[in-house]
Amino acid sequence: MRIYYDTEFIDDGKTIDLISIGMVREDGTELYAVSSEFDQTAVRQSPWLMENVWSSLPICKNPPGTRGIDRLDLDHPDVRPRAQIARLVADFILSTPDPQLWAYYSAYDHVALAQLWGPMTNLPRGIPMQSDDLVTLAKLAELGPNDLPKQTAGQHNALADARHNRFMAEYIDQELRHLNRVRADANRNR
Repeated sequence: MRIYYDTEFIDDGKTIDLISIGMVREDGTELYAVSSEFDQTAVRQSPWLMENVWSSLPICKNPPGTRGIDRLDLDHPDVRPRAQIARLVADFILSTPDPQLWAYYSAYDHVALAQLWGPMTNLPRGIPMQSDDLVTLAKLAELGPNDLPKQTAGQHNALADARHNRFMAEYIDQELRHLNRVRADANRNR
């Protein structure tokens, strides 16, 4: 069964530090978690992360003692330590029959996911060692980025993005089935 997922992360060119992860199975079951351990200062120093990711996280606006600096709401139920997120993600994946990981531009997402357990050699048995890529699937269906459904809300919220990945995959699969029928008909008519 396919698991569509997305991650938000800090990338400094050396390390990919997980901010959040969202996962949606084909059957609609979902998982969302925000790391309590990412470097909030690094996020504040990145205009792109501040504009696109920070606002989708559970934030305490101007909490006491912070001199007006918003902070991650560490008491929010979605905010968890990385070790707990690693256990939740492993349970989610391993409880999925024949799990297949799918993401949009999946390379960085897979590294962010795999690093929940440390180096690649620590990846738990049964967790796929690679993620399939929706961009590649779209190319096989002869679709470019402008041909895919656009996300109207929630962009850069890991769960909203994972839901949209599922929607895009369903669309691509439909287009691929149509393309294969056209090709089969063309071959029969030769």
